Amino acid sequence: MNTAADTVFQPLLAADPGAPMIKHYDLAAPSRIELSVTSTANWAAKIAGLLRDEIGVMPGERIVCDLPAHWLTAGVLLGAWWAGAEVCTRDADDAVVVITAPDRLDRHPADLETLLMTTDPMGRPLAAAGVEVPPGVTDLAEACRIHPDAFVPSGGGALALDGAALADLVDEELAARVLVPGPDRADIVSVLARVFASGGTAVLVTGAGADDDGVADVAAAERTTLTL
Repeated sequence: MNTAADTVFQPLLAADPGAPMIKHYDLAAPSRIELSVTSTANWAAKIAGLLRDEIGVMPGERIVCDLPAHWLTAGVLLGAWWAGAEVCTRDADDAVVVITAPDRLDRHPADLETLLMTTDPMGRPLAAAGVEVPPGVTDLAEACRIHPDAFVPSGGGALALDGAALADLVDEELAARVLVPGPDRADIVSVLARVFASGGTAVLVTGAGADDDGVADVAAAERTTLTL
């Protein structure tokens, strides 16, 4: 059985594995990070390996992803799908893991297995970026690095996002180069899920300067065809 990640990656890898899949402009840094389909798949594979082989996530289990707009959010989403998990954008009583950012840690139960995602522009582990990791919490970027760049799933769950199957997320309009502006979007995980499920790719724009002019400049440079 294909996982949701297999369904997303297979046509993109077959068409052009070097094509950009996720690009993140942080206009405050400033930085511009681009991941090809292959690079995104490599990150997703490492994260899936961490979730299954170290955390013990099983197909069909639920993972809470409370994350900001960042290129690594794509790897987390797709890694969770490759592990066969259902991604939840809000806390769920039966969730087995929460993946969040350091400034959101206190939103979630302290007794739940927790992974912290770096928001460093280059994806450096939290400690390397000068961020303290509390005891009992896992630095996702550090922990996933030892895992292979390829992943063979153990099975897929029936649901992909908040109780919806992958097919329910598909919107033909999103099979495009989609511009996603805004650093504080609460819906970024859902937006990326819908874009990837539809066969699209994403350009994120965050940081001071992500005003109308800054977004317009990125849209022109990236030749995006749709803005969410």
